[in-house]
Amino acid sequence: MHDVLGSTSSTAHARQLVWFSWLLGAAVLGALVAGVLQLSDASHFELLLSQAEPGWLLLAIALQGLTYIAQGQLYRMVLKASGAALPLWDATKLSLAKLFVDQALPSSGFSGAVTVVALLQRRGIGLSQVSSCFIISVSAYFAAYLLALGAALVIAIGSGHGGLAVIATSAAFMLFCGLMAVAAPLIAGLPQSRLASRMQNVRWMQRLLAMVFAAEPRLTRSPALLVRATGYSLAIVLLDALTMWVLLYAIGHAAPFAGIFASFMLASVLRSVGIVPGGLGAFEAAAVTTLSWAGVPLAAGLSATLLFRALSFWLPMLPGFWLSRSALRSQSEGSRETPSMAFWSEPLDQLYGRLQAAPGGLRSDEAAARQPSVLRAHRPHLAGMVVASLGRQLSSPLVLILLIGAAVALVVHDWLDALIVLAIVLASALVGCAHEVRSNRAIDRLRGQVASRADVWRDGRIQSIPASDVVPGDIVELSAGSLIPADGRLVDARDCFVNQALLTGETFPVHKEAGQVAPDASLAQRDNCLFRGTSLRSGTARLLAVNCGVQTELGHIERSLVLRPPETEFERGLRHFGGLLLRVMLVMVTAVLGLNLFLERPPLETLMFAIALAVGLSPELLPAILSATLSAGARRMAARGVIVRHLNAIENLGAMDTLCTDKTGTLTRGVVALDGALDVDGQPSRTVLRLAWLNASLQTGLRNPLDEAIGDYARDQEPAMPGAEKLDEIPYDFVRKRLSVLLREADQPTPRLICKGALDNVLHVSASVQQGDAVLPLTAARREALNARFAAWSAAGYRVLGIAYRFLDHDGCSAEDEQELTFAGFLLFFDPPEPGVREELSALHELGVTVKVITGDNRLVARHVAESVGIPVEQIITGAELSQMRDEALINLAPRISLFAEVDPNQKERIIRALQKTGHVVGFLGDGINDAPALHTADVGISVDNAVDVAKEAADFVLLRHELGLVREGIDEGRRTFANTLKYIFLTTSANFGNMISMAVASFFLPFLPLLAKQILLNNFLSDIPAIGIASDRVDADWSRTPHRWDIGEVRRFMITFGLISSAFDLLTFGVLLYLVGEQPELFRSGWFVESLITELAIIFVVRTHKPFYRSRPGRFLLASAIGVGLLAVLLPYTPVGAWFALQPLPAAVLGAVLLITLLYAACSEWAKQRFFARLSAARQP
Repeated sequence: MHDVLGSTSSTAHARQLVWFSWLLGAAVLGALVAGVLQLSDASHFELLLSQAEPGWLLLAIALQGLTYIAQGQLYRMVLKASGAALPLWDATKLSLAKLFVDQALPSSGFSGAVTVVALLQRRGIGLSQVSSCFIISVSAYFAAYLLALGAALVIAIGSGHGGLAVIATSAAFMLFCGLMAVAAPLIAGLPQSRLASRMQNVRWMQRLLAMVFAAEPRLTRSPALLVRATGYSLAIVLLDALTMWVLLYAIGHAAPFAGIFASFMLASVLRSVGIVPGGLGAFEAAAVTTLSWAGVPLAAGLSATLLFRALSFWLPMLPGFWLSRSALRSQSEGSRETPSMAFWSEPLDQLYGRLQAAPGGLRSDEAAARQPSVLRAHRPHLAGMVVASLGRQLSSPLVLILLIGAAVALVVHDWLDALIVLAIVLASALVGCAHEVRSNRAIDRLRGQVASRADVWRDGRIQSIPASDVVPGDIVELSAGSLIPADGRLVDARDCFVNQALLTGETFPVHKEAGQVAPDASLAQRDNCLFRGTSLRSGTARLLAVNCGVQTELGHIERSLVLRPPETEFERGLRHFGGLLLRVMLVMVTAVLGLNLFLERPPLETLMFAIALAVGLSPELLPAILSATLSAGARRMAARGVIVRHLNAIENLGAMDTLCTDKTGTLTRGVVALDGALDVDGQPSRTVLRLAWLNASLQTGLRNPLDEAIGDYARDQEPAMPGAEKLDEIPYDFVRKRLSVLLREADQPTPRLICKGALDNVLHVSASVQQGDAVLPLTAARREALNARFAAWSAAGYRVLGIAYRFLDHDGCSAEDEQELTFAGFLLFFDPPEPGVREELSALHELGVTVKVITGDNRLVARHVAESVGIPVEQIITGAELSQMRDEALINLAPRISLFAEVDPNQKERIIRALQKTGHVVGFLGDGINDAPALHTADVGISVDNAVDVAKEAADFVLLRHELGLVREGIDEGRRTFANTLKYIFLTTSANFGNMISMAVASFFLPFLPLLAKQILLNNFLSDIPAIGIASDRVDADWSRTPHRWDIGEVRRFMITFGLISSAFDLLTFGVLLYLVGEQPELFRSGWFVESLITELAIIFVVRTHKPFYRSRPGRFLLASAIGVGLLAVLLPYTPVGAWFALQPLPAAVLGAVLLITLLYAACSEWAKQRFFARLSAARQP
């Protein structure tokens, strides 16, 4: 605990130092500004800043942008040489993140480089590749500084400004740069030395040394790579100096570049080595001083320096922080230690005492008192959800820039515009927040219906509680299929095998047993522990819970790495859509900003206009629309009996075109009945029934319907069957496919081992057969006769198990005792086809969904069931055939095969992957332990409410009833949800895109801005109100009949087609307005405000359906809100509120022209829509 407290105090001390350094820098900067203003004319200083030439400012911005591209190219070059790929855009974002961390945590470039390493590793790039990139970038950084600073020092000495202090400071830094430039590549990849081992005891050195020793010497010592990397770093230094030179030109002070370069480089020493973030204050003071050596006046030097810092320091801080926050969180949280001791090495009695627990479990009041805040953290309160949602709504970079613009408007006393912008931004955020919070609370309630549960000892008895309610000290009973609810110590275990690949990556289940292990044992070596999130593959166990919730190993990973579930196809589509819009926004905003500044429009008004255009194009309500649409779909699905566990999988369900399923409970009733207990001759046998009943009733492992069927049958046939004393058990597993129980019977002198399982697996360990009262050798002929009976019964649809036994001379047993058994007979189970399943399969086929059966059952049984429900079976692939089949052959065959039989769990996963590689969206319906890998791999994992925990956790959907009809209804809802989401996207990419392009173009040739920023934001806000109704809109039945997938190409074509139509009518509107009202900005803007808003409302009804809009009835809210907003748009210019937005009443001629243009626009868009979707449908035809 002392270590933890020490770590906490040191972290707090480090934070205090960081804050102190920032305050110190701010104080130095403030003193500098005050001093310069005292020595020069303050009004001259303000004039310099306010009248900077826009063209030169744009050039300075471009130069700074090139620095990030150059840094990104350096990363790409090194990674390409190591065999890794990194897109230029992603590399440039890494540069921004590095800059922010270097400025916030000054360390001569090390802190930023470490952040880049963390971000690259999160992209899945190997440690050796990332480490090589780190070493080369650090070496190149110092080599570039050495060269540039040397040149600057020569220039300074030549101009007579090379004083002793300047030379000594520069020489010392150059020596340091030279040592680092040479040493970093040389020590990289060397074997770890004794000194390095000692240095690793210093916590902050551990990560640095790990990267140094992991680097590849062939890369770090490559002269070509080092020279090219140094060239990029030198280009960055020169671009920074050139930016300072250009900024001096922008404020009207020309100076020789050589002098500016020398001044900048000498001042940059303080920016690199100072204790203040980014040399704040110190750099400005040094720059003003050194620039004065080049003949730049103090006011001009400070003006240029502040502008340079705005471009290179303050402006990139926001995106830099945004991009680096996850890496910083990972580093800070990843370094925290858990307060729990090495519980795996403690004596069990001592651990009980420390946890104040007992072998009999806790009392309910004790458990309630132990509910720590870390456990309740994942049950968010309403206030916390609202705050978090509002934070997400307001943290968009575009929104933040708008808020900054509003703040600038306040500074220049434009109170009304600032308040209007703030009000619209806040209103949009509140609307989005309300929908998101309501949706999330609804989904949480639905998920609670199928939450995993745990069996714990409370109040002296076993109670079933939600797994999230397990607390330290609880005693948890586990069996095959259980999901482990906490990290803890095994108190007792029997044939316990655990799948912990989630934590350790181990492919095969790991054997666990009670005991102690060494304190320094790694996680994979702690064989006496179970960990939250893993699952019991076979056997039974009793667990003492030690760490719960976020204190578990899985909790640390989730917290430090911010783990996310695999990206769904729809999420990938949204990401690509976002990238498309972002590229369009960047081009449009840059062009509008540059050309309007060139035309000498007011800079603040132009900036706000450009940002407002970007906001107008961005689908800022898309998260809210998605949440509302998905949660509405989830609620409708829940009403039909389908619980959604992963919200974003709803679209995948609608896109699903292949459903893989087991036969039991889906194609059949799932109510298994024992039809007979037969001897080796196929005759009913009381002995076989008794053996089966004893095995089924005494086993305590995985509960299953076969054992329940044996119990029901035995009670009907032999109500007074004598019992026995259980001695031991060998639980069922999916390798042996057997379950054995050792028991002592009153009429037998020695214990008897009774084994039940798959016929082949039982015969494999049998050496004799019981025929009547005689025990005969199991010859090849007798084995063939048994297999013939098995084949005949299987072909008739029976599931057949074997039963065997042997006597032992000891009271314990293990899997090695399952040999030399005597085969006693057969157990015949029958599960009849589900009534109506043939019709449901036909309905799925009409929806474009192909059903494939993947089962571990015998091929003959599976074929009988499949054909009896109408699934044609032309060819069967068995597990044995799969094991011999190459992936390429399976990919070719899988789409044509309707039945896979006798497969194991890993083969199910392999089949699904093969289908996915052929372009199918694959769903899997399963409920057993062996189905979990396939459920996780499938695009759509579907389980049932009575499934084992591990299957439900792996599923995206849980059916409250095991019926195919629920799947069909879920597909309907998935397609409806997907359709309504696409409607909003099509709406955004048609009217919004066209209007924003039109405004951008109009701003170039009109003598005034076509709309003010506040008018654009109001227009965008009002047009989004009806869009909220899309979540509950009706969907055409024709659209729901086939699977639909995200197609970014279709979205792009739609955006271009309808955006151009919208722009064409906007340009027509401009001409009409200029003809009717002339160059009157207020009337022109009012007319176009009304026209752009009602055309956006009109296009909603066009794009919401593939039919003619008058043949498809919209939802009530959508229709009512559109009519209401349309009336408001027409009336707003005539109200006092309209005056706040600079809107004026429209003459009747203008209003009539606007309404006529809207009708023409709707008619033209409807015609274009019919042609667009007709061509699209023709292109999709095979």
